[in-house]
Amino acid sequence: MRQLSLRVRSVLLAVALLALFAPFTVVILEEAYTKSLTQAKMSELRLMNLGLLSAFELDGDLPYMPEILYEEQLNLPGSGYLGIIVFRNEVIWQSASALEYTFNPPDIDVPVGNELFVESVEPDFSQNSEYFVYAFTAEFASSRDFEPVRFYIFNDKALFQQERETFLTTTWQWIVTLCLALLVFIVIGISVILLPVRKLIDEISQASSGNKEKLNARYPVEFDSLKHSINDLLHTEAAQRTRYKNSLGDLAHSLKTPLAVASGHKGLPAEVSDSLTQIDRIIQRQLKRASAGKSGWQSAINVEPVLHRLADAMDKVYQDKALVIDFDVSEDATFNGDETDLMELCGNVLDNACKAAKNNVLVSAKTAGAWLEISIEDDGPGIPANKKTMLLERGTRLDTYAEGHGIGMALVADLVSIYEGRMQIEDSELGGASIIIKFPQKR
Repeated sequence: MRQLSLRVRSVLLAVALLALFAPFTVVILEEAYTKSLTQAKMSELRLMNLGLLSAFELDGDLPYMPEILYEEQLNLPGSGYLGIIVFRNEVIWQSASALEYTFNPPDIDVPVGNELFVESVEPDFSQNSEYFVYAFTAEFASSRDFEPVRFYIFNDKALFQQERETFLTTTWQWIVTLCLALLVFIVIGISVILLPVRKLIDEISQASSGNKEKLNARYPVEFDSLKHSINDLLHTEAAQRTRYKNSLGDLAHSLKTPLAVASGHKGLPAEVSDSLTQIDRIIQRQLKRASAGKSGWQSAINVEPVLHRLADAMDKVYQDKALVIDFDVSEDATFNGDETDLMELCGNVLDNACKAAKNNVLVSAKTAGAWLEISIEDDGPGIPANKKTMLLERGTRLDTYAEGHGIGMALVADLVSIYEGRMQIEDSELGGASIIIKFPQKR
C-alpha cells in the first residue's frame, strides 16, 4: 500500500485537530455564554422583585400597589415578564403584563428573608412554556401580626433561548470561517516548510540522472548532515563507477586480441564457433559500455526464441543426463533491454537448474501487469530456506548441488539490479528450486 506524503499527512492532521477544536470551542463558549446570560437574568429578575417589594404596602389586611410600576416590562402585556404577590395563600395582586392569565399560588415556598431563583419551571397558567422564576418572601405588619408576603417574578424563556441560539449560530459561523482560514494558512505553511525537502529531492533526482555531481544548494541546518552524507555517497559511487569502467575496458581489451586469434582458426566445430561469436559480442558490448559509461535501453526483445536457444545449448552440454526441458512461455513476453544481458542472465539460471535437475526442468515466462516474469524450475534437491539468501552472495557455493552455483547467481543478481528487477528463490512444485526473475515493462 502506498504511503501518504508528508503534505497529505500534515493536512489530514490539521483537519483532524481543527475538527476537534471547533466543536469543543463552541461547547465551551456556549456553556460560558449560557452561564453569563443566566446570571444576568437572575440579577434582572432580582431588581424587578425588589421593585415590587419597595412599591408594596399593607394597610392592616388591605394590600396597596401603584397602578404604574417603575419596571416597564411589568406594565406591558405580552412583554414576557409577569409579577404576582401572594398573601395568606391567595394571589392578591398581579402585574398589568399578566392580566390575561389566571394564577394560583405557586408551589414555591421560600423562607422569610430568603430568595430563590429557578432556571426552568412549567407553571400551570401557561402550558408548553418554560419560565425563569425569582421568588422572595418578606414580612409585613398586618392586623394580626407580622405575616409573610411572597413576591414572584416569572419570565418567559423563549427570548432567552432565541438569544442563545443566535449566539450559537454566529459562533459556529465564525469558528468555521476561522478554521478554514487556519487550514489555508497551515497548508501554505506546510508548503513553505517542505520547500527545502522538494529542493533536496530535485537535486537528488538530477544527481541520479547524471546532471549533477554533488548537492550544492543551501538547506536548513537540520539537513546539513544528510546533504554531506549524500555527497559522500555520490563521490564514492562515482569513484567506484570509474574504477569499474576502467577495469572493464582493460579486461575487454586484453581479451579481444586472443579471442580474434582463436576465432581465426579454420575447421572449428560449429558449437565452438558459436560460443566464440557470443563471447565476441559480449566483449564488444562491454567495450561500448566502458566507453559510454552506461548502457542504453534496447527495443523490446521477444523472450521465447532466446530461451529456446539456451535450452538447445543446455541439451548439448548435459546430453548425458537426458533432461526434459519443458516450456510455458507467453507470446507477448518481451524483455526491455539488451539481448546479450538476457542470455547471460537466463543462461546462468538455466545452467544451474540443469546441474541440479534429475530429469525435468520447466521454463516459464509471462507478462503479469507491469512486469515480465521469468521462472526456471527443476526437480533437484532444492535449496534450504536458510541458504537461499547466501546463494545470491558472490562466490558462494552450496553443497546442495554437486557442482554448485558459484559466481553465476551473483552475476544474475547484479544484472537484475541493473535493470531494476526483482529475484526470488522459492520451492518448485517439481520438488526442487524455483528461481523467479521479474523485470519492469515499459510504460
